[in-house]
Amino acid sequence: MVYPLEGDRGIFSADQARSAIRPLKHYYPRTRVISIEQTANMTGGVCWKVEQIEALAAVAREHDLRLHMDGARLLNAATALKTPAASLTASCDSCWLDLTKGLGAPVGAVLAGSGAFIEEAWVFKQRFGGAMRQAGIIAAAGIYALQHHVSRLAEDHAHARILAEGLAAIPGIRLDPALVEPNIVIFDVAGTGLDAEQLVARALVEQGVRFSTVRGSIVRAVTHLDISRADLDTAVAAAAGAAIHQRHQAR
Repeated sequence: MVYPLEGDRGIFSADQARSAIRPLKHYYPRTRVISIEQTANMTGGVCWKVEQIEALAAVAREHDLRLHMDGARLLNAATALKTPAASLTASCDSCWLDLTKGLGAPVGAVLAGSGAFIEEAWVFKQRFGGAMRQAGIIAAAGIYALQHHVSRLAEDHAHARILAEGLAAIPGIRLDPALVEPNIVIFDVAGTGLDAEQLVARALVEQGVRFSTVRGSIVRAVTHLDISRADLDTAVAAAAGAAIHQRHQAR
């Protein structure tokens, strides 16, 4: 049973977590884990800071819970905050790191935790059909990504800010570039007269640019190692073209 918490742009407080812990009664599922997503994806890649994570860890210890980090973009957060990834995960019991996303490996992820935890995780991996033969070539790509692609994440973050500034200048598109942290840009296209699916479809058909829908009029864009500075101009032009086309139709 998952109990989602409404946080400030995806970041909930220690008090919220404490108040969400279920009473120890036989007709309630027992609360066992507090889970956080680093970075908070659908709110624009907001980063959890060390002190926020430590506050949640203190709540977890008080109530005999575990603290898990879905660290899909942990290294983006470490780069953006100029904080070692080890410091961001030090108070967590377990952590998941994607080797894809900004790191650029074609497939793969890593689960980290205590030795006993990993031994038990291996059992569940096998039960769920997670065995894979000849996985070394996948591991090699992940190792390469960790050795060569971490320092370049700052380039993706700079690109995200440039993209956000370009999109914010388009009439009818609403976002605050100052709120863009690592490499995720979330924007609202309601003012263009389009919903998210319409703008995404037009950008793909007219310019070959792939945005993704979030909900309603909310669109998401992500920068990564395959996105160049010129691609940002193309993306902004695609969004602007869709908005202009819609205004002409409305007339």
